[in-house]
Amino acid sequence: MKSDEFFALVRSWLTSYLPRSRRLSPHTIRSYKTALTTLLAFLGETRSLKLQQVGFDAITYSSMSEFISWLMDVRKLSASSANQRVAAIKSFLSYCAGEEPALVAIWLDVKRVRPARAPERVPNALSMPAVEALIRAPGQQTRHGLRDTLLILLMFDAAARIQEILDLRPTDIVTNAGSSAVTLTGKGHKTRTVPIMDKTGRHVEQYLKLFHPNSIAPDASLFYTVWAGEPHQMSQDNVAYMLNKYAAIAQAQCPEVPEHVNAHQLRHARAMQMLRAGVPLPHIKEFLGHANISTTEIYASADNQMVREAIQKAASSTPDPAPIWKGPDELILRLAGLK
Repeated sequence: MKSDEFFALVRSWLTSYLPRSRRLSPHTIRSYKTALTTLLAFLGETRSLKLQQVGFDAITYSSMSEFISWLMDVRKLSASSANQRVAAIKSFLSYCAGEEPALVAIWLDVKRVRPARAPERVPNALSMPAVEALIRAPGQQTRHGLRDTLLILLMFDAAARIQEILDLRPTDIVTNAGSSAVTLTGKGHKTRTVPIMDKTGRHVEQYLKLFHPNSIAPDASLFYTVWAGEPHQMSQDNVAYMLNKYAAIAQAQCPEVPEHVNAHQLRHARAMQMLRAGVPLPHIKEFLGHANISTTEIYASADNQMVREAIQKAASSTPDPAPIWKGPDELILRLAGLK
């Protein structure tokens, strides 16, 4: 199939199928676009193919297996990030096979490519003292301080992904005492309603009076910035800058706050807190919006690892016990059950 036909399918996939048929978010579509542009860079570097030479004949089981290695060895991506890129390419080929039956063989060939093995990583969760220091850092004496306090508190309390928080509308939150909750829209436009603390609900009410004092439009963003006199949804870059600014302030009060903080560390901290409070893993899975409980189980593994590390640390300061076996060789063998 010619290069122009390849890029025609790329265009229809990105601009029509993903946003209209799959109704994926712009953020997800950007990640798919990144996967394709990275593949084109790979074909250019390793196959010396110019864009006008790229076609489906360059995408094979062999080249995609090499693509995974190239992503990790040359681009220095983690195994999970490399697997995400390959999964996006497989999704694209699945779409192409549906549009053009002649491409089914290519799709089936690439489907056989195995993902790279990702080492199990302990979630990089903030400690509870660090969470508390970070929430207190903005203060509530100013308008922005009140907003930023709520944003950090809500990210932690709802264990939400950063985009889930940014996509919130004021109508997504209920602040009734004893039944405060927030409805989050996660990956694949799946929604889940999770409970939040009553004190978080009170912060929300205070925030709404200040930032949404008039009748609320259905599509109004809960958190926003103002450009040219108009409110616009806050971006992930805004939140990243804000978290690191307050991390620097919080470190003065709590040395456990790392130099760089990201939103996912708050989500991890909430999950670990729930686990240690005895909340069953299936409930934590639903709370976090995980598709598979195996993703949630990593928190239990992390908790076990922390326990092991604590035991090893304690053992290092414990005097070595006296040798168990003392006496003649025959007595030792008898006590060991060898005679």
